[in-house]
Amino acid sequence: MLRQRRVVLASLLLCASACGGGKDPPTAPSGGRGTRITMIAPRPTIAVGESQQLSVVITGPDGIGHPPSGPIAWRSSNDAIYAVWAGGLAVALAPGQATISAEADGRTADVTLRVEPSVGSVRRLQGRVTDFASDAPLAGVTLAFGADVSAIDLRTTTDASGAFALDVPAGRIYAALDGLIVADLAVHVGGPAYRGDLLGNGGTCISRYGLVTDAATFQPVTGATVRLGGRSAVTGGDGWYRIDLGCVDDPSSNFNTTFMYVTHPTYREFSRVLGRGVHRVNRIDAELQRP
Repeated sequence: MLRQRRVVLASLLLCASACGGGKDPPTAPSGGRGTRITMIAPRPTIAVGESQQLSVVITGPDGIGHPPSGPIAWRSSNDAIYAVWAGGLAVALAPGQATISAEADGRTADVTLRVEPSVGSVRRLQGRVTDFASDAPLAGVTLAFGADVSAIDLRTTTDASGAFALDVPAGRIYAALDGLIVADLAVHVGGPAYRGDLLGNGGTCISRYGLVTDAATFQPVTGATVRLGGRSAVTGGDGWYRIDLGCVDDPSSNFNTTFMYVTHPTYREFSRVLGRGVHRVNRIDAELQRP
C-alpha cells in the first residue's frame, strides 16, 4: 500500500512539472542557472488588429525577479505579421506567426506568437494619461472616445499607472478626459492597434503634441520635423513630438496655428489646416506617405 502511494505521488509531481495546463502566458527564459531573462506575453494568439503589451523580467540567483536595469531592444522575425513598437507593444498586422526577441542586460529571450485572421474595422487603442506639467501618471481618470462629439459612448478608466486600453472605431475620433474634450478631430486611428497617450492639463499651459506614423505600415516615424505656430520639434524614436506654446492664453498675442507642417527626407510633406489660436492642450497626429 505504501509503495502504491509513492508511485501515485511521483506521478503527480511529474505531471505538475511537465504536463502544463496550456493557460499560462507564454514565457521565454534564458541565461542559465544564475541570472536569467524571461519575456512575458499575456496571449500566445491574437487576431489581426489586436495588440498586447510584452514585458521582460530579470531573475537573479536568489530567485527574485525585477525589471531590467538598462533599455530593452525589441525585434520581430517578421514585421509584416507581428510588429513590436518601442516599449514592447506588439501589434498584429497579418495572419501567421513571428518570433519576438528581447535583449536586455546582456541577455536575450524570445517567444513565438501567432496571429489569426479577423474581420471588422475596430482598432485596439491603448496608452497612458499623464499630467501636462509634471508627466506624472493620472489614475482613476474617465476617458471617453467616439466618432462624433455628441455621441461619445466608449468609456474606460485609467489604472494606477495611468494606463488604459479599449477598442475604438477606425479613422478619426474624439477623446474626452473627465468630460473635457482633449483631442478635437485630432486623433486618427490608422493602424490595427494604436498607442493613444493623452495629456491632462490642469493649468493654463498650451501645447500641441501627437504621433507621426507611416501611412502604410503604421510604424512610428523617427526624425520628422513638425512646424506649428512658429515653433518646431523633431519626432523621437517612438514617433512622438511635443510643441509648447506658452502658459499665458492671451488672445491678442496668440500664435498663428492655421497650418501644421510635417517634413521628413524620405516622405512626402504633410500639412493640415488647423485654424487660428492656441487654446488648451490638443493632440494632433499625422500619417506620412512615401513619394
